Amino acid sequence: MKIKAKAEFIDYILVVISNLAFALIFIFGYYRLEWFGVLPGYAPHNFGFNFLIILPLLIISSLLSVIVVYRNLSIQNKRENKVDRYLAIAFVSPILLFILRFVILMIWNMFDFLIVKSNY
Repeated sequence: MKIKAKAEFIDYILVVISNLAFALIFIFGYYRLEWFGVLPGYAPHNFGFNFLIILPLLIISSLLSVIVVYRNLSIQNKRENKVDRYLAIAFVSPILLFILRFVILMIWNMFDFLIVKSNY
């Protein structure tokens, strides 16, 4: 019984850390001028800010989300309660959908650039 409770507790701790990192991305982006002195629209400052603050938080959030989903799907037969099985996945699904949307938009923009360039 202790092993199951410990595994669920670890999953929920990972969910909280992942969601906190995801929320910090938006909070730091909104207050970047006041807290970090980064001017919105000034390319060198924004690049450094994104590379040193936003990118690590995005990587941490996405990796922890994938770990939570993998842990819950790999041991789903060992857990008795179905609600606990999918609750952690439900909490990290917005992060995974955001990452998926980001990747799809990057691929779309890459091919859109190729199509527009070939028309000239």
